[in-house]
Amino acid sequence: MDNVMVQVVSVVSAAFCLGIAGFAAALGQGKATAAALDAVSRQPEAKGTITQILIVGLAIIESIALYALLIAIVLIFVNPFVK
Repeated sequence: MDNVMVQVVSVVSAAFCLGIAGFAAALGQGKATAAALDAVSRQPEAKGTITQILIVGLAIIESIALYALLIAIVLIFVNPFVK
């Protein structure tokens, strides 16, 4: 019974981890995109530089969600807490 409880808690933790990370990544990407659009509207001649910085920033933000996915996969399939 103890093994089953650890697996259930691991699945719930993985779902919670993905939910929070997905929400945070989406919020961060939305704010970054809005700031980039505001910057381009203020200085259209700097569009290329702003776009490059935005793409790098979005990639870094997205890596947070990928790390959360990796943690969730480890918790579900390679659970280190199950005996």
